[in-house]
Amino acid sequence: MNKILGIKELQLNLKRVADAAQKGESFTIVRDSKPVFTIQPIKDEGRTGTWDDFRKAVSFKGGKDLSQNIDEIVYGNN
Repeated sequence: MNKILGIKELQLNLKRVADAAQKGESFTIVRDSKPVFTIQPIKDEGRTGTWDDFRKAVSFKGGKDLSQNIDEIVYGNN
C-alpha cells in the first residue's frame, strides 16, 4: 500500500523517502489533497550485468555486435 505524503514533507524528508523506496515502499505525493505523482521502487528483473559490464559494452570501441552486447547486459538477452 502506498504511503501518502505532501510535497513539503517530501522536500523535507527526501533522503528518508529514497531509502524507504529502495527497501520496497511506495509513496503517493499529493498537492492540495490531490494526487500528483507516485514514487515506486525499481523492480529487480534478474539482470546480472554490472556497471563495469555496461561501460565496457558502450565504449564505442566495439565491433558490429555492440548493440547486441548492450542488449545482453541491459535485458539479459542471450
